[in-house]
Amino acid sequence: MTAYIWDLDGTLLDSYGVIVEAAARTAADEGINDPKDYILKVVKQKSCTAYMEEIGSQCGKTVREVFAQYQKHTHALDDLITLIDGAKETLERLQEAGAVHFVYTHRGSSSEPILERLGVLKCFREVVTSMYGFAPKPSGEGVRFLVEKYGLDPEQTWYVGDRTLDVYCAKDAGVKALLFLAPDTCVEATGQEDRIVKDLREI
Repeated sequence: MTAYIWDLDGTLLDSYGVIVEAAARTAADEGINDPKDYILKVVKQKSCTAYMEEIGSQCGKTVREVFAQYQKHTHALDDLITLIDGAKETLERLQEAGAVHFVYTHRGSSSEPILERLGVLKCFREVVTSMYGFAPKPSGEGVRFLVEKYGLDPEQTWYVGDRTLDVYCAKDAGVKALLFLAPDTCVEATGQEDRIVKDLREI
């Protein structure tokens, strides 16, 4: 049985515009006016948390305090999030072919409501979010949890993401790494990927 464990932001969810806008508003709250292309680069090449750490170091707040501000902004914008082109049809086609789907994401409690609103929550057996408390990527702890809980075969299990962090997460968990490189991405392949696609329909 083939299993796909999906990242959300930038992989299934077209959400980077919302993430960057919320991060920019959070920075502006502290008098920091970073260009949005810079914020996007940090978020995609590192993580949103890494950018929150930058803000915190400049304004003297903890990451937890900065992240609380960020979450207020992002929750106000969540309704603007859409699916990546081809996501729904790919999920449904793979499911019809016998594959099973899961989510492992750094996104928190907004994950399931967004997937429900977009009509794809029913595709997933379980959605593992930051609320579970696993070590953040590149640790594969959250992926290993799903592999062990559902008895998945690591040789037939793919972790699908759009960042190098996701590739390292897959490798740490001992599963296959599938990197989604959209045409306009600033992310570069690591050389450790088992497969690279530029369109989700290629999966």
